[in-house]
Amino acid sequence: MLDSLRVRLLAWYSLILVVVIGAFGGTVCYLYWRSLVREINLDLGVRAEAVTAALRPAPGGALDLELPAATARDFGGPDERAPYYAIWAAGGELVAASEPEPGEPPAAPGRRSRAGRREVVVAAPGGVVVLVGRDVGDARREVWALAGTVGGVGLVALALSLVGGWFLAGRALAPIARISRTAAAMSAGDLAARIPLEGTESELGQVAVSLNAAFDRLEQARRTERQFTADASHELRTPLATLWTETEWALARPRTSEEYRRSLETCLAAARRMRAAVEGLLTLARADAGDVEPMRVPVQLKALAEEAVALLRPVAERRRIAVTVGGDDAVVAGDPDRLREMVSNLVSNAIGYNVDGGAVDVNVSNTGGVRLSVSDTGVGIPAADLPHVFDRFYRADPARARNPGGAGLGLAVAKWVAESHGGTITCTSEPGRGTRVEVKWEVGSESP
Repeated sequence: MLDSLRVRLLAWYSLILVVVIGAFGGTVCYLYWRSLVREINLDLGVRAEAVTAALRPAPGGALDLELPAATARDFGGPDERAPYYAIWAAGGELVAASEPEPGEPPAAPGRRSRAGRREVVVAAPGGVVVLVGRDVGDARREVWALAGTVGGVGLVALALSLVGGWFLAGRALAPIARISRTAAAMSAGDLAARIPLEGTESELGQVAVSLNAAFDRLEQARRTERQFTADASHELRTPLATLWTETEWALARPRTSEEYRRSLETCLAAARRMRAAVEGLLTLARADAGDVEPMRVPVQLKALAEEAVALLRPVAERRRIAVTVGGDDAVVAGDPDRLREMVSNLVSNAIGYNVDGGAVDVNVSNTGGVRLSVSDTGVGIPAADLPHVFDRFYRADPARARNPGGAGLGLAVAKWVAESHGGTITCTSEPGRGTRVEVKWEVGSESP
């Protein structure tokens, strides 16, 4: 039971409340007692002055006490609150006294408490000492009665506070219970579980929102991982099956040189496809792990684009596709190999999804930041596919490509290269009219 956070919070809350109520009640009773004692002191002081004023010198150095009848009736009597007096001469002899017995003469004038009584001592002319006192039992009973009242009210307040504290603690800890249940559900495999936000206020609400966002990312990462694994398996299974089939076919019986050549060409194409997939996967895996840190050296972007296009020009010429590079000289800070890979992927994609006899234009601009654009006159991309073109293994309808052998990783790698170099990459397209991919570096981000 004590392991419950709710119970421990309530126990601490109760302890603090008891201390507060006790301190408040004690302070009230103490101040009330002080006020009663002050009133008693004032009353005794007035009576002591009256007794002092009633003293008269008598023959032989004696003293007579001539109290008025009304004042004399106030002293003594059966009432415990009735005051008493005592008078001592300069030599210490008791001159006069009322009940009860006053005891030894006081050492000096002032106020004192003695045996449940309050006494006031004053000095009269001639070295005479006058003492007036009274029992304070009634005052003590009043204070104890007040203490009982305060204690009773405090107990009622404590009980009500405990009930309210139990309710409030349960309400405050309810979001934590929901968070715990959601975490347990996710641990059991339910990645779609989320923390309900109703009735979750203040800091716990912010925690719940942050955890839900983390759960969303976790679920998305799990879905991406599953999709990635499935796509990678599918992507590698096809060329492996091709290799398997071609090899079995070539080994089934003797073939002609031309048949062996065609079989080897098929195997080579399958191997190239697997190599492209594996290299793309390795690059993205290193990027995800943060193991790839691009170097930062000045790179002439236009010259680099011309180098990348020169390597792909034979592929374009086989389909009579014109590839041109134009624009301004521009310098960006980055890794030449990675940037060349990015340009190659973009141009290769533009060639693969182009029409025979089409065109690809690579343009570099140095106005308002550095821009690298690759435009083609190909088949274009449907609007439904545009948001996914940079996803891994995503490819539009393969029937639309004139060179449907890619692994679907080229644009994903290009996106990573662009962003790791401080740029942004976008794609716009119109089906039947072509596609434009643009990489942009803001002013200042392209500086070495």
